[in-house]
Amino acid sequence: MTDTKKRSTWWLGLLLVLVMVTAACSGTTDEGSAEVEVEVPAVEEEVEEEVEEELETLPFNLKPGKPYDGTTLNFLICCPGTPQFESWARRTVAFTDMTGISVDFANVPWGDFQARILTESIAGGPGAFDVVIWLDSWGPGFQQFLLPLEPMLVRDGIDYVDDYPPAFIQAGTFNDHIYGLPVRTHAFVLHYRKDVFDDLGLSAPTTWAEVVEAGLTIQENTDLAGIANYYGVGSAQSLFAWALMLWGEDGDFFDEDFRPIFNNAAGISATERYMTLREIGQASQFVDDEASARTTVTIGQSAMILGWWWFHPLFNDPEVAAPEVIDNVGFAALPAIEGSDPTSFGLAFPIGISSFSLNQDAAFEFVKWLSHPDNDKAVVLDKSDPDTSTVVASHISTLSDADVNAANDGLHAAALPGLLNSRLMPLIPEWAEVSSILEIAINDIALGAAIEDTLDAAAANVEAVMERAGYYDE
Repeated sequence: MTDTKKRSTWWLGLLLVLVMVTAACSGTTDEGSAEVEVEVPAVEEEVEEEVEEELETLPFNLKPGKPYDGTTLNFLICCPGTPQFESWARRTVAFTDMTGISVDFANVPWGDFQARILTESIAGGPGAFDVVIWLDSWGPGFQQFLLPLEPMLVRDGIDYVDDYPPAFIQAGTFNDHIYGLPVRTHAFVLHYRKDVFDDLGLSAPTTWAEVVEAGLTIQENTDLAGIANYYGVGSAQSLFAWALMLWGEDGDFFDEDFRPIFNNAAGISATERYMTLREIGQASQFVDDEASARTTVTIGQSAMILGWWWFHPLFNDPEVAAPEVIDNVGFAALPAIEGSDPTSFGLAFPIGISSFSLNQDAAFEFVKWLSHPDNDKAVVLDKSDPDTSTVVASHISTLSDADVNAANDGLHAAALPGLLNSRLMPLIPEWAEVSSILEIAINDIALGAAIEDTLDAAAANVEAVMERAGYYDE
């Protein structure tokens, strides 16, 4: 029995006692007896109002009364062991206590995740999955199998859609409809060895030219590589920094008609600039991917890396980081093209609901809970266990929170300005094929191929992809 119900029963009991006492003390007879009007319904209405008021305070915008008690949701998610996901799984116990809804985390290895989403989406049918997260650039390939969320957002009074950096909410938006709310998001920042920079009298670079200048100084005076960069083929990782320079040069991948333009003057200049990072990188960078490049910083071989903010805890983890690295890796906003405003790159995993799910309303309860700003903040503040400790947060209110920044070395406040103006890779179904063409071209150029000719050939191949997809039909 809730406290409210206990109070209600007590008051009703007291009221009946007072009625009986009043009647006895009045010496009632048929003649001249005083009538006592007991307005029990009014009291019951007050009780109902109290109960409703209590139920309305259920956190996370969840529906009161456990209307979906006993429902089990299948949550298609990736990457077993990811701290943020481990935190979600543990916290889901509290969600189940509040709603009666259980959630099965169907963890899929990263390498198989995209194919699994597409396979289960195309196969369709009830039971494939109820809830799913996805990498932003994959969304256009299967958004037709997702449920538009606006009717539910409006129905349940969800008012925190504007609490995301624009790029993050864009990641789950297709044809002006929201299909997913961002729950795992990343900012791209410059990580650098503070101790090395201090010893050499260097400041954190603010331009790409300063990155190269600092890297050369580091290589001339230490046994460290200036920067850990990578040009290998796989997952389009080598395109991240190149895209920053492309946008910084006022270039882009496509024009408004989806004709490729990355081979114009801006694209050539950006690629030339990107290749200057080879002068300050480790010898193996032509075959390295993101993970191996990051490792060179973690073990104390490289002094800088452009990468996601979730790298930061790794550089302070005594189980993987070299002693001289721990507490010595700082972070700064991404460098800019000289004389231009800096550009930033964001990446997001939205969460959405399968249009085939038989439990769509229950699934939305889970989406509301997982995406809520209070949950976002609680996860990133929890440093009680290394297995669940994470810096990954999505809401502007979380990123600007004083407690969050105190617990995470100010990382979120440093990343926020860039995120407010960040961009995503093109959200088109053909991006997987397009990015494959581009990363092969970048790898070829890194290995010595002519920049202009290679970009022209890549642009011709990309145009063929887009033409085959029907972008240029008259």
